[in-house]
Amino acid sequence: MMYQHILVAYDESDGSKRALDEALKLKNHSLDTKMTILHVTDEKMPNQAVDHFTTPPHMMASASPGLDQQIVGNSAPPPDPNVYDGVAERQAITEGREIHPVLKNVQEKLAPHKIEADYIHLAGSEDKRICEYAGENHIDLVILGSSGKSGMKKLMLGSVSEKVVKNCDTNVLVVK
Repeated sequence: MMYQHILVAYDESDGSKRALDEALKLKNHSLDTKMTILHVTDEKMPNQAVDHFTTPPHMMASASPGLDQQIVGNSAPPPDPNVYDGVAERQAITEGREIHPVLKNVQEKLAPHKIEADYIHLAGSEDKRICEYAGENHIDLVILGSSGKSGMKKLMLGSVSEKVVKNCDTNVLVVK
């Protein structure tokens, strides 16, 4: 099968390095395939609102279905243009700015192979951002490594690869 656009989720783990190697194999079989390397971090973006575990009164009615709207009323403040709204995050890629060090490492690794790729850095939840990016950019195949988590950590948190397989609308290849 020939893919038009492959997305490699990369975080410098051993699993993501194996995923990159697998993507290189696929890319070598189809030189017309576009490749994007995506690195997701949970860093705070500029102007991102900070949650201090409090729910403002104007949010209580929507957060608590049983709460009487008359008690809370419609006290929602007007949107603040200086507060993070999510739109900027979805567009927060490294174009026009210095490339993220993790992506710079991948770029250097791919240079001898003369493989062109787009290098994208997004902030947020890894599994959600991978699936969002894949859906918004017509990705044919997402390639990522298995997490390497085991025991209680895997039970409590799940793995990014499991969540991507479950939630992405595109084909996903998990490399072990």
